Amino acid sequence: MDIRKKTFGINFPFVNSNNGDYLGLTEIPEREIKANLVHLLLTKKGSRYFMPEFGTNLYQYIFEPMSEELMLKIEDEINAACENFIPNLKINKINITTYYDKIEYLTDDKSHHTITIKIDYTVQSRTFESSSTVTLTF
Repeated sequence: MDIRKKTFGINFPFVNSNNGDYLGLTEIPEREIKANLVHLLLTKKGSRYFMPEFGTNLYQYIFEPMSEELMLKIEDEINAACENFIPNLKINKINITTYYDKIEYLTDDKSHHTITIKIDYTVQSRTFESSSTVTLTF
């Protein structure tokens, strides 16, 4: 008899499976939501067949000059995508940090063209709520 753990979906980032599946699978619902969120944010809008609205346009902002207006566009992009595709996820706070916001930029010369997006969120189910964060660096 094949006794397998219950799985919820594909783990992200993609990794090989250790138990015979093609890809690593998530085994807890919270990890599935986190994987879905990262997958949603890193997918370019229009790149998925039959779901042209899935994803975000975050990549189009990579070479734009950083400004308050751009940060608001990034926040709006993330909020809209999550509302449309992960309805049980509530974003508590989005914190966008530039290279110049960090104290260590005086000694670190590798990351002066990057931004870090930290998303604090809560997953709401019928019975429980759990909170977590996702951090992306572009």
